[in-house]
Amino acid sequence: MFEDLKWLVDLQKLDNEIYQLTSEERNMDSHISRMKHEIEEMAIKRVKLIRRQRELQEDKDNYDADILDHRRILDQKQIDLDNDKKTKKEHIKREVKKLEKAVEVFEERVSEFSIEIESIILEIATIDKNILKIEKIIRSENKKKLEIEKSTRTNLEKLLKKKDQIEKLVRIPFLNHYNRIMKIRNGIAITFVTEEGLCNGCKIHIPYQLQQKIKLKDDYNICEGCGRILVDIEMLAPPKAEKKAAAVPEKKELPKEEIKPEVKIAAAKPKKKSQPEPVKTITEPKAKAKPVTKAIPKPKPEPKPKTKTAAKPVKKAVPEQKPKPKATKKKK
Repeated sequence: MFEDLKWLVDLQKLDNEIYQLTSEERNMDSHISRMKHEIEEMAIKRVKLIRRQRELQEDKDNYDADILDHRRILDQKQIDLDNDKKTKKEHIKREVKKLEKAVEVFEERVSEFSIEIESIILEIATIDKNILKIEKIIRSENKKKLEIEKSTRTNLEKLLKKKDQIEKLVRIPFLNHYNRIMKIRNGIAITFVTEEGLCNGCKIHIPYQLQQKIKLKDDYNICEGCGRILVDIEMLAPPKAEKKAAAVPEKKELPKEEIKPEVKIAAAKPKKKSQPEPVKTITEPKAKAKPVTKAIPKPKPEPKPKTKTAAKPVKKAVPEQKPKPKATKKKK
């Protein structure tokens, strides 16, 4: 059973490679089919416009015939008016006015029909131009498609031969199930279980017991949700030899290009320092800058003028009271 799973995994990898090779061709086919569908829609629209044009032309021709008949009758009525023998001239005048109004209405309708017919003719011409442009694009796309087919033909033949060889090794019931799931599930028949315990195809939860069976790789396990074959991730991962072969050239190429310019810059730096001229230019501004920082005298506090003391509140001088003279007793 393990061998069948191994061959089926190899089949899935081969089908993925074939899908990648034929992806450009399929994109070209879808693009060409879309353009053909546009041409079909434009052709249907063109047929409808032609029908409408014919209907309008028939109506216009009928109105033209009616105008000719009304004008012939008007001419006859004018002759009757000119004849003096006729006694019912007022009745004839009324009929002439009605006929003139009818002719005016018919001429307006004819002008409307002619304008609409001209617009339809222009629209048909634009549709024809667009169809020609799209047909040219389709031819160029077909040429590109043939070139791609020629370039990928040899690789496709090799892959198809390998696929036939592997299909002979797989047992028929497993192979039929694989092919049926490939058609139903967009070319992915084998998936793995994620770390969260979900099917990577349909995101349904896989029971723990089934997860343990899948890790053993000795049974044919199927997802209950989507019907895909469940396999351990290690079986779908590319082999270690391919990973190393892809990683080694990247490590060797990058440092060679980056080291060389750094060495040149390091050798060029001491040459600039050995020149005496730039040293003088660097030291001179430093000597000039020293007195600027030191010779900044701090402003001394100015002596406060005496007038400022007057601003303080001064106590008013109270006049000293003279001591009253003591009363002297008169001697008797």
